[in-house]
Amino acid sequence: MRILVLASLALLGAAACTKEGAGPSDPAQAPAAANDQPVQPASAGPPAKDAEINWEAARADLSKRPADAPATIQSVGSTGPLPVPMLLPSGIVGTAGAGDRPTPPVVTEDGYFATYHLPKYDAIVNGSKRAYVAAGQAAQGSKEKMKFTAGEASAQIAFSRYGADYLIEFECREVDGGASCITEAEAKDFAESLFVAQTQ
Repeated sequence: MRILVLASLALLGAAACTKEGAGPSDPAQAPAAANDQPVQPASAGPPAKDAEINWEAARADLSKRPADAPATIQSVGSTGPLPVPMLLPSGIVGTAGAGDRPTPPVVTEDGYFATYHLPKYDAIVNGSKRAYVAAGQAAQGSKEKMKFTAGEASAQIAFSRYGADYLIEFECREVDGGASCITEAEAKDFAESLFVAQTQ
């Protein structure tokens, strides 16, 4: 009887070892430590950090805003101080929304965005205090060189001001035979029209 029990246990052990999918060659049976390790993304460049904003310069420029600019910009989503100086385009007081009512800019944790529906394109103005700079590189508080990129039925222009990063995205409503509905010169003119509408 004892021999039969030992033989049965041996057969069960052999079956367990030869069962399909079992053993260390099966990834599902790999040690928990290997499966529980988070996947580390490949480095995409310098880490992001909060920029040092030159609020004094922004407040000085706030006094130079156009005469037709509203005295106070109401923004939605704000739960604290404005993260970056809010730049808005001159001559456009709001976003055409339902019933042509202006939609205020939306303040986020690290910046804001505002959308404008224009005849040829939608323009989305983004501002962020998240700066992607190399160690030891200081953010500058003045206008920096603008970088224009054109895509298929779209374009964008990026620049820094007051230490914050700004990006204007142009989403074409119509394209007249070209790759985009806006040229680099037109995009730069739009960016240059931005004025300081609100600061801390």
